[in-house]
Amino acid sequence: MIGELGWTLFAAISVAALLTGILHGATGMAGGIVMASILAHLIGIKAAVPVMTVALILSHLSRALMYARDTDWAVAARVLCFGVPTIIAGAIVFGMISPATVAIVFATFLVLSFPIKFWARTHDVKTGPGLLAGASMVWGMLAGNVIGPGFFLAPFLLGTGMSRMTFVGTLAAITLVMNIIKSGVFLSTSLLDTELALLGAWIGLISVPGNWIGRTILKRIKDSDHRRAIDVMTVLMIINFIYLAVK
Repeated sequence: MIGELGWTLFAAISVAALLTGILHGATGMAGGIVMASILAHLIGIKAAVPVMTVALILSHLSRALMYARDTDWAVAARVLCFGVPTIIAGAIVFGMISPATVAIVFATFLVLSFPIKFWARTHDVKTGPGLLAGASMVWGMLAGNVIGPGFFLAPFLLGTGMSRMTFVGTLAAITLVMNIIKSGVFLSTSLLDTELALLGAWIGLISVPGNWIGRTILKRIKDSDHRRAIDVMTVLMIINFIYLAVK
């Protein structure tokens, strides 16, 4: 894989992994999808998703350990209980669709995340067990196809009343399990080979110190700044994936 990319490009990927690790640690999301968008331009989006699925296992593991005391384990268990079957279905569907379709799916779900977040904020949504279960099934289907489905799940997690620290820990625990399941599906369908897995593992390892730096930033920012940063990143990623779909 290094030979194919070249050492200069490999070094650039490593720097990007560290920077997006910082972003991921500071927001609880966004870092993975930003790194996926960078890789999509270098190795193609169909390869970028399996690579980032492996990378995010290590990244989310580090964050899950950092925020273990803040995590709402009951909420995490409910999300996974209803989301796992659709994660598997979504990952299988991913293997059947074209790269352009994958990019369109990414852009579409990011666009739709805005009205969902606006609705949740303006209606002061209180997420009960039933609503969380339904949202988890939809999230699972998205999770099987894209990187960063936390954009969809976030309003429903925050609607339970959790703080930003609990949110980051709970989402890390959920997405750790999700990426392990996705990796298993990708391995069984030959979408993930040894070289892609090794590249993903390297990106994941490089992102871990970034997560620690990001955690320091997260502790110092306000909840409103946290939401605003996520909104800005969403807009940039929508533009990126529309470009990938039409180029």
